[in-house]
Amino acid sequence: MGGSRDLNVLVMGEVGSGKSSVVNLLVGKEVAKVSSDAGACTLRTVKHETTIQVQETWTTVHIWEVAGLNQPEEVAANDSGTTLDMDLGPILKAKASIDIILFCMQSSRLKNAPKQIFESVNKVFGRCVAIVLVITNLEREKENMENWWDRNGERVRRVLGLGETEHACITGLQDAKYEAKSTESRTSLVSILEGRCSSHQDSVSLESVLKDHVRQNGGYHKKSYAMKRFKLDAATAKRLV
Repeated sequence: MGGSRDLNVLVMGEVGSGKSSVVNLLVGKEVAKVSSDAGACTLRTVKHETTIQVQETWTTVHIWEVAGLNQPEEVAANDSGTTLDMDLGPILKAKASIDIILFCMQSSRLKNAPKQIFESVNKVFGRCVAIVLVITNLEREKENMENWWDRNGERVRRVLGLGETEHACITGLQDAKYEAKSTESRTSLVSILEGRCSSHQDSVSLESVLKDHVRQNGGYHKKSYAMKRFKLDAATAKRLV
């Protein structure tokens, strides 16, 4: 892939993991609401856009902030879904492909890492889409935020069942107090996207990924499985069967 075509990024993770902050950091301004209140989390998958420069060419980046992972119980109940269901309908309707997934995890969650959520994402996407770990809330890390990974990276990989994996250690705060670390954080994330652009790897059709997953895991009720698992309407789910 050259720098001439668009890049599609999925930002995923549990409620409160810093997804909205990552989106705002990449876009360069507040376009996604940030809140420590789980009840105010993003309840539907939302698309944002920004541009990055890769080898003197400007590339449009479509950032999909994916809702639906570990929602508060009352939200999941009202929506007739489980806490691990993913709201992928808007991405399917846009007929978008995927280039990379940024999986967000709070640094403070090390002792209780979101293993089940990561495994859920990895089961759907891991065989065909690069998943990058983004460790958030590191504004109070002394000196280099990467020091956190030096201390804890091996444990994270062990808990999540990973080998060597690409990662970024960041803060999503963009206020003046953490300006230097905020700039460093955005540079780290953009560098990962630039690397994906320069790799010449093809994007992966979300529809093809979900078709494979539904056919292998949907049992005798594939359409119902797709509707529930990915929060799809009947017509969209039928395309996956």
